[in-house]
Amino acid sequence: MDDFVVSNLYESKNEWCGRLVSILTPLVTGGMDSIFKEAWNMCEQSNEQSKYLMTFQNMLARIPKWNNTIIDEECKRIMETSGCNYLEDLITCVHIIQLKVLTCIRVGNKQKKIDISIPKLGHFVHRVYINVARKVYSNIYLYERNINDLQIQKNRRELEIIVQECILVTIRESIPTESIIKAYMDESMEEEEEVIVEPVIEDQEPEKIDDSQNIEKKSEEKIELPVEELPPVLSVNNLDEEKVITRLTFNDTDVVSDGTTIDAPKTIERLEEISRENNERRKMEDEMDEDSDTEEDLGKIKIHMDDDVKLNDIFDLDAPAKSDDHVSLDGIEDL
Repeated sequence: MDDFVVSNLYESKNEWCGRLVSILTPLVTGGMDSIFKEAWNMCEQSNEQSKYLMTFQNMLARIPKWNNTIIDEECKRIMETSGCNYLEDLITCVHIIQLKVLTCIRVGNKQKKIDISIPKLGHFVHRVYINVARKVYSNIYLYERNINDLQIQKNRRELEIIVQECILVTIRESIPTESIIKAYMDESMEEEEEVIVEPVIEDQEPEKIDDSQNIEKKSEEKIELPVEELPPVLSVNNLDEEKVITRLTFNDTDVVSDGTTIDAPKTIERLEEISRENNERRKMEDEMDEDSDTEEDLGKIKIHMDDDVKLNDIFDLDAPAKSDDHVSLDGIEDL
């Protein structure tokens, strides 16, 4: 049976509550009758029979002040008379099913945890007697004597209904109604995801795929290479939480490459002197570099392009040689 079906829960609740009410109603009614008999006997002993109803009301007013001894005796009487050894378990079952019925109506869909304190048998019976005593006190005519039999039956029927209602009221009083309202009726947000399922229409005739396309697809597939798992690197935490302070120190003794040591004090005066020497040496090197640059500039050939360049004296070596001078051979003898 599904516990979350409301109709099933109501049927189960009615069945368990009806069973508990049917067991306790005649026993509680008999307990009230015994209290009335005790009040009537007290009035007879004192010759005050006319005050029997008032005496009965006084005894009803003392029921909330019953001690544990009276309550235990009444519970023992109920257990022995009814023959129901599972009466305390029945009370527990009634409270659980009542709680389930009340928690069916909620704002969200999530089930929440509710703490319930199920009363013991003695406490439950005492609460039933207190509620019945309050009703009978205000309807004292139900125990009126010297009336006709028909009216007595009506009063007994009305008393039985009062006892049944008081048992149900006692059950409701044991349910933590305030906790249920706060847990299920408060303003809370529940995130819900909507899933939309769309049908996929497949082609009835599958497409024919060539073998060449299959080969291309296989070649395009990625080849998964095995990945070597590296061993985990263990980290070492420094337990010393003190900050490390780094200082720069100088040693007055220098070590040469051949293993010998030289005394070189690192005082401020000595360091300033070394700095001045290095500065003068750098200046001398800069001056020497400038002199060498000047000598190189003197050796370079400079071409001045201030005047126009004349190209009339340029001859073409490939052209035949021309000569306007006539060579005279007079005076030359032939040998």
